[in-house]
Amino acid sequence: MSIENTIVRFTGKNFPTWEFQFKMFLKGKELSNHIDNSTEVPTNEKEFAQWEVKDAKVISWLLGTIESHLVTNLRCFTTAQAMWDYLHRIYHQDHSARKFQLELEISTYSQGNLPIAQFYSGFINLWCEYSAIVHAKVPTTALAALQAVHAESQRDQFLMKLRPEFETVRAGLLNRNPVPSLDICLGYLLREEQRLSTQMGMTSEKVFSETMNVAYAAQGRGKNKLQCFSCKEFGHIARNCPKKVCNYCKKEGHLIKDCRVRPQNRQSQAFQAAVQSSSSSSAPPTVSSDSSVLTPAMVQQMIVSAFTALGLQGSGVGDGDREGA
Repeated sequence: MSIENTIVRFTGKNFPTWEFQFKMFLKGKELSNHIDNSTEVPTNEKEFAQWEVKDAKVISWLLGTIESHLVTNLRCFTTAQAMWDYLHRIYHQDHSARKFQLELEISTYSQGNLPIAQFYSGFINLWCEYSAIVHAKVPTTALAALQAVHAESQRDQFLMKLRPEFETVRAGLLNRNPVPSLDICLGYLLREEQRLSTQMGMTSEKVFSETMNVAYAAQGRGKNKLQCFSCKEFGHIARNCPKKVCNYCKKEGHLIKDCRVRPQNRQSQAFQAAVQSSSSSSAPPTVSSDSSVLTPAMVQQMIVSAFTALGLQGSGVGDGDREGA
């Protein structure tokens, strides 16, 4: 496996993470002395040749794990130690401004829609960098006491940023004496998250099943007894049929009531367009003196036209226009 697949890539903003992984990688290769100033460059020609080959390996690994725009900044350096010192001097931030920024990010960081594991990972990354800056300025004699206080604060900060559905577990953990460590709390939260996920899935499936049963019970028949009058198959109705075939033009994809080729549908569309055009005109329409007189034949024709536009069949509709609901 190449180093690019084992070490996070340095982008200019994630130096602490990249620094930790790169140091561990070189330590595993027994080449960490090329960046920690623990050894001097050999003066013997043979030893220098061997050292130069190893140093070139470290340089190639270093350049292979940083972004391309950062590589050009290292062209003037000839040793891995010089490159490392430059990156550490420029990107290692342990000043008050960075400490303040981390405190702000920790205070505003919350779980939101993140799962427990992802939320924990983001929180720990912020806290580790923050604690490293604080611990660097603390005397060795007081470091253990400060770390114990920070561990409690870290646990409390993590628990208070959880979503409301974890309130029961959070209250149970905080009411223990002594309160468990963050690692133990994390284990309980992961199990509770799995339980909630399983319960939600079971509830959703039950609600869906009950809804379907009520719907089919209201129709007085089971789902398997429903027959589509379009394709003659069981299990669905014509409105939801995936194999819609028009009984007029014999084409797939629509029913007869939506057929654009059918004369009745075209007349209905033309009538609607004429009404819209007439209503949008500024001039009032001219009405004949006998337009208010309706004969029985006219009323019957209007009813037949209305039923035809709705896709219904009447006594005056031919066999070619029939279609099931």
